[in-house]
Amino acid sequence: MPDPAGIDYEVMEESLRSLERVPLPVGLKGLPPERDGVSWTPARIRTAGLNALRDLPTPFALLRRSALVHNARVMSRYCADGGALLAPHGKTTMAPALWRLQFEHGTWALTVALPHQAVTAHRFGIRRILLANEAADPRSLESLVRLAGEPGTEVYCFVDSVAGVRAYRAAIDSTAVAADGLRFLIDIGLADGRTGCRSRAEAEAVAREIERSGTGVVGGIGAYEGPAGENRTPEHLRSIGAYVDSVTGIFHEFHANGVFAGNAPPVLSIGGSDVFDVVRGHVQRDLASLDSYRLVLRSGCYLVHDHGYYAALGPSTRPGWAYTPFRGSLEVGATVVSRPQADLALLNIGQRDIGSDKGPAKVIDPLPTGGPLPIVKLNDQHAFVRPDDPAVLPVGTQVRVGISHPCTTLDKWRVLLVTDDDYNIIDTATTIF
Repeated sequence: MPDPAGIDYEVMEESLRSLERVPLPVGLKGLPPERDGVSWTPARIRTAGLNALRDLPTPFALLRRSALVHNARVMSRYCADGGALLAPHGKTTMAPALWRLQFEHGTWALTVALPHQAVTAHRFGIRRILLANEAADPRSLESLVRLAGEPGTEVYCFVDSVAGVRAYRAAIDSTAVAADGLRFLIDIGLADGRTGCRSRAEAEAVAREIERSGTGVVGGIGAYEGPAGENRTPEHLRSIGAYVDSVTGIFHEFHANGVFAGNAPPVLSIGGSDVFDVVRGHVQRDLASLDSYRLVLRSGCYLVHDHGYYAALGPSTRPGWAYTPFRGSLEVGATVVSRPQADLALLNIGQRDIGSDKGPAKVIDPLPTGGPLPIVKLNDQHAFVRPDDPAVLPVGTQVRVGISHPCTTLDKWRVLLVTDDDYNIIDTATTIF
């Protein structure tokens, strides 16, 4: 029998309509001046006939709709063809309108990092939620337990200790909720990494405590390969492979010993945005003898993609990729506000507007000779670029900046403007960070 949908579209649509009616703060960055003293709402922005390049003050952030849809379709095909399910990390965008787009293209569940994000997802109709993190404080655990008690809701939670299981048990007892939708994924880590059991014995102890205490069920195993290696050098690939092999070894043993709940195929959730193709290959090779399990990838950045880190190193740029590459959809508009030296231009964006944790953002339009021009330094409100030609980028030039690693840019914007390829604003995506 196929799984029920992981989303209630009726609830999602009504919640998005409500969100579209909420007035936005006066003077919110990236929006044009209010007309006739009336605050903008997302719905008014969408229908106002605005063009981002013509009508908006800088800075502003936009998403090109064609790239979003392209990326959603490509990832959907990749997962369907490769026998994997997708639970994209919702924390990447925290934009319910983009979550809806992902579910429309075959998403199985939504991953979150924190309990309050799970609550937000549920309020927007998400009914299968994966918490790829440990939770320990009582109020957060109570909120998760209550979600798992909602009819038709499944909540998969990482746990890596007996103490963590007991904390969930205490939350169930204190709320008196029958958390029928609670599923545990035993988190497997590695030495000096992040969370996760450091040995098979620890994982077995967690599984025994779940069963002994009657706290949910063991729905599978969760893991994250990032601490083992995030690039494709031979050394990192060997480290990633060794880690994945250790995870699949525990999964195989638990599967053989009947540790997992028997009412559904167990989940192995692993695979972020960097090397999910490598991870999938290792898992499916290691578990080829198993009749029934679910490989659930948690890649989040594919939808927005970028013009830097993932564009250079991501799976869709590799020779073995059988699909068209992902496309960068996120662009930030800025203006050259100063040319105090022949080799220096200053833009009116900074650390308050764009991230720089995985490589520099770049000026992608107007395109200087030699290709995109990297931002070499960020202050709070200024970006430094160094053109070779003193005539390039004169004061007043409006530029578009492509981002490297979208996560730490998206969280700086309350409203993302969705445009067509002529930069007409056709929709919005409100973020809830």
